[in-house]
Amino acid sequence: MTCREAGPLLHARLDNELDMAGAAAIDLHLSNCRACAAQYAALENLHQEIAAADLSYTPGIALERKLAARFLEDKKSPSRFWSAGWLNTSVVAATAIVVLTIVAIPMLQTSRETDAVAAEILDNHLRALQAIHQVDVPSSDRHTVKPWFQGKVDFSPPVPDLTKEDFVLIGGRLEVIHRQPAAAIVYRRRQHVIDLYVSPSAGPDSKPELHELGGYHLLRWRQNSLDYWAVSDVDATDLKKFANLIRGS
Repeated sequence: MTCREAGPLLHARLDNELDMAGAAAIDLHLSNCRACAAQYAALENLHQEIAAADLSYTPGIALERKLAARFLEDKKSPSRFWSAGWLNTSVVAATAIVVLTIVAIPMLQTSRETDAVAAEILDNHLRALQAIHQVDVPSSDRHTVKPWFQGKVDFSPPVPDLTKEDFVLIGGRLEVIHRQPAAAIVYRRRQHVIDLYVSPSAGPDSKPELHELGGYHLLRWRQNSLDYWAVSDVDATDLKKFANLIRGS
């Protein structure tokens, strides 16, 4: 089983929706693939956080009685229910609700998805820091690291030499971020490690947006049909400088 085949099945495995053979195949792949195992662990963490948030809501008895009383009052007064003033107000209110729903729901979904990806990337970054090796291809030569990704991902990630700016290339590794293969290019700024995650994106170009999570800085931007995430505990000013160098490379 390849990473591309396993990716869409991770959610089903987490929700126990696979048969015995499918579950065994996924488990075997996870035991041999560090990238997919990291993705599955991130999904488990997100699932636990959502469950712990307890987002269910039950209306109180006072609200139920108030709504019931209002319904009975309107039912007894049909002329009031169909009055022009009430109808106009209702139409305006309904239109406003529809407009707000159309605008707010996509924004909320995008924000939640961005937060989920940021948490997944930070978890991935921290796991890599604790691993025996942080890279699959250890090298400070961009002409070694960049060709290594050929055939492993269907895009060409930038791997600039930023040694003169004190961002030293360490190497690269293959990851899966949000069910999608990604290239992780690793740099070092003094004693700090910077992971640059690159994956395909259909969205428009955007400027770097700073996120703070767990004491770490994350910068996200889009450029030339690629999605970029830079994550590190380095100073935010240094991370922004790094992002600008990557964008200009």
